[in-house]
Amino acid sequence: MATNWKNLATAEAQAQGADINIVLATVEAETNGTNILGDGGNALGYGQVWPKWHEDSFLYAANKLRLELPDSLEGMQQLTLSNDAFSMCVAVRVISRVWKSAGKDFRKFTLSYVGPAIPDSDYQRRYRVWLKYQGDSSSGAGATTPTLTTPQFNINVPATNFGVVANSQALGNILYGRRYRVLVSRPDGVALDVSQLRCTFKIQKTILQQPNFSEIVLYNLAPDTENSIIQEGNRIVIEAGYEGDQYGLIFDGDIIQPVRDKEDGVTYRLTLYSLDGDRFMNQGFVGFSVLKGQSSRSLVENVVSQAKIPTLLGSISSEFSSQELSRGKVVFGLAKDYLRQLAQSQDASFYVEDGKVNIVRMSDLPEGEITELSPASGLIGMPAQNDQGVTFKCLLNPRIKINTLVHINNSLIRAQTFQQGQPIRNLDGDGIYRVIGVTYTGDTRGDAWECECQTVSQAGILPGMISAASANPM
Repeated sequence: MATNWKNLATAEAQAQGADINIVLATVEAETNGTNILGDGGNALGYGQVWPKWHEDSFLYAANKLRLELPDSLEGMQQLTLSNDAFSMCVAVRVISRVWKSAGKDFRKFTLSYVGPAIPDSDYQRRYRVWLKYQGDSSSGAGATTPTLTTPQFNINVPATNFGVVANSQALGNILYGRRYRVLVSRPDGVALDVSQLRCTFKIQKTILQQPNFSEIVLYNLAPDTENSIIQEGNRIVIEAGYEGDQYGLIFDGDIIQPVRDKEDGVTYRLTLYSLDGDRFMNQGFVGFSVLKGQSSRSLVENVVSQAKIPTLLGSISSEFSSQELSRGKVVFGLAKDYLRQLAQSQDASFYVEDGKVNIVRMSDLPEGEITELSPASGLIGMPAQNDQGVTFKCLLNPRIKINTLVHINNSLIRAQTFQQGQPIRNLDGDGIYRVIGVTYTGDTRGDAWECECQTVSQAGILPGMISAASANPM
């Protein structure tokens, strides 16, 4: 039992870029590696986390594992106890956050995580547990990945192909030591981790309504595994990046076509062509009615959740909460058609990314932090200005997604060449650009590991075009 929870904690810590030592020490000190309830049922799971204070972490874990988060404490208790992966995901996220906010000082961390009234005897016990894991960051990381010669596998695979770079937790964001995970799943949710094999990928995403596209090539699969993927594989998930915080999901989509062939006389390959949200976009029929007075956001939530192929809701413009229907409405047809109409009616853009529906206006501020790009943080070559904004290349960074903001010092950007009859376009005064297209390229056994982005200046022409319903590109 101990080995199972340590493997689960290690894998989740690696996935979130957390310090493995403090995660293992905290889980052992809190629950001795058991998924239980505490404090009268208010503290849940491996990390004894209170939903009252960490609701965002429970929501994060539910979105990551594609689970519906219950509204009641009783529902959260049942979900946590029945799903070890969910429980550990919540624990690792909270532990990592408190550890970082405490400046990685164990005493400050303990006083914050447990409370300032902690008895000294309990603090000493926890300190001894933490010391046990110091210098042993590989604890649990050496677990072997399940063999690939059998098609029987589970979606919650705790071990992957990567290890922990020495001192990466202490240094953080060192852009060294590639990390990746490739999962192929069946309709029943059972999945295969093929990360040990060579894999190449090219993933293209855009803010326009066209589905995001990926071409993933898997090399030299075992015959049984390859046949299982060809016959039953319907979804592929790719996580990639580097040791530290710069790691995360870059594609989650539906497999459209598997193609088996040979690269040469001895190298077999299976190419998986996939589209992001394809089943939702083309098979997501809806049929319901709503009364007048419903907000546009409520209508979007109903369309997304009641579709024949339901999906999740990502970013949605705050304007959708204030707009209300003046009369009742019957919704019948493809979900994508209604989402497009709703987006156009409020000068917004509708797109699907990683299985989530997003409806945003170009005047909205994107969620999350602005990514700073420079040669020291992964910028490759010299960015180039174009009519809309700037194009650039950088080391693979999962934080750079559609509709995120990046900051590039304008001194690093090559200005657009003047053409007769065309106006001279200025760079953004603040050096802040919005990503409207990104292509991730990678080879787990080769040199390619980068993303190429198309961006628009916040003062450029494309935001102005999309802010007008008559010019909306949808």
